[in-house]
Amino acid sequence: IQKWNENGRLTYLWLEDDTLSGQIPENIGNLTQLDTLNLAFNQLSGEIPEGIGNLINLNWLYLYLNKLSGHIPDSICNIYPNLSNIYISYNKFCPPYPICIPIEKIGAQDTTNCQ
Repeated sequence: IQKWNENGRLTYLWLEDDTLSGQIPENIGNLTQLDTLNLAFNQLSGEIPEGIGNLINLNWLYLYLNKLSGHIPDSICNIYPNLSNIYISYNKFCPPYPICIPIEKIGAQDTTNCQ
């Protein structure tokens, strides 16, 4: 599901359904009008791109139940205060986690491959 504003900018991207694989592209940060990003329940891997910190209008971020790994980028702290909902649990993120996000918001992570 996609929604666009009156200026033709993407504001809502809901792709929850176990059909996506690969990595989240770095240019996700170009979608600066995005309010809702739901990529949960997929097979996404790799890290969250640094560009996530450019999504200054983001209120809803759902990345849970994927195969995302590595470290959560500190750039997420640029947008964390604006996020009314963040769900990133059930991935493979390694500590240390960004200090701006409370540990209960990080949720359960598979850290078996962390150094």
